Amino acid sequence: MPVRRSPPFPSGRRARRLARLGLFAAMLYLALVGLDAFVYRTLPRLDRFSPEHRELLYSYGVYDPATNPLYRPWLHGYVNEPGLPPHRGTADDAYRAYGMFLADAPAVDVSGTDALGWWNARLPGQADVLFLGDSFCYGAGSGTARSIPALYENATGQAVYAACKNGYGLPQYRDILRRLTVEAPPDGPERFRGRTVVVLIYVGNDLAADLFVYRDRLREAGLGPWRHWRLTTLRRLARYLRDAARGSGQALAAAPTPAVDTRGAYPVPLTEPTENGLPFAFHPFYRGFIDTDWFGPAEADDIRRVLADLRDLAEKGSFRLYAVVLPTALQVLYPRIDFAAVPRRSEFARKAADMTRNLNALTARLLVMLDEAGIAGLDMEPRFMDAPDAGR
Repeated sequence: MPVRRSPPFPSGRRARRLARLGLFAAMLYLALVGLDAFVYRTLPRLDRFSPEHRELLYSYGVYDPATNPLYRPWLHGYVNEPGLPPHRGTADDAYRAYGMFLADAPAVDVSGTDALGWWNARLPGQADVLFLGDSFCYGAGSGTARSIPALYENATGQAVYAACKNGYGLPQYRDILRRLTVEAPPDGPERFRGRTVVVLIYVGNDLAADLFVYRDRLREAGLGPWRHWRLTTLRRLARYLRDAARGSGQALAAAPTPAVDTRGAYPVPLTEPTENGLPFAFHPFYRGFIDTDWFGPAEADDIRRVLADLRDLAEKGSFRLYAVVLPTALQVLYPRIDFAAVPRRSEFARKAADMTRNLNALTARLLVMLDEAGIAGLDMEPRFMDAPDAGR
């Protein structure tokens, strides 16, 4: 008995089905493009999330930075809200990053902000010395009155202006210096007319995360509408949600009670006295220095260009430029860690030496680049290492 075969699929019907499938895919893609644009440009204006989550969505590049009134395109970064009153904060962000909230967290007093959105009681035109930096500069862990610029002003009697904020890095220091000198009206209150500029360079994120964030913002400024055709916003939103679910990345800080594996990084007892007897909490960002393969020729060239720009601005403005290199806590406290009390198989116990070695290597490299750029550099690590109260 002959086998009956099915008639061939009509080519016209197949073509129509393929056409409908292609049309559906095109409509779905266009809908995603529209959603990408909506999330990027419109969603941030609807104020649907908490300030903490909004800040993280901006940090991940999910929201258009131009929708934030505190974003400054010339800075490729943010300032604080101008005219804020003084407030009291805490210095326990590393603890909170592990989901641990101290009942008696160390308190710090932070001054109000000026018309430019930085913590000052005067404007640049009234200052003799200009300080540039990030959280070290405004006193995130010590309070404004005990910040480095304030201590310098008390010691020298010279009026200081501190243009600084957490999240800034070397490129922002360059941009601020340009903005307050050659780009400011000569007789305006924003024009710094002093003769000394001090740049505080933190070996940690100034040479790592902050450098990459700035580079990303430069790249995105040139993307324009093409970012939506690439579904950039939705892909970054997916990364944010993934990190939030894992309790990792920047999303960690927004979770109210994250269940995070500390990997032995907290608590880390020291062999000498600490403030209130607390064990030290090393921030999760130190894990980024287990290896430093991410710091290659491109990153070194970026830093050299910024240092050359800083030197050129100093020459144009006829002021003295100094760079103060600030070490990470891990570099200073590594010899003071009580490793007998740290789990031997923990990631921290196994990798702390590598992280410290890599941070010291970055410090040495930065000092060489400062010397090559002709900028006077002061390495604070030996001074901190020799301090009898370093544990505090």
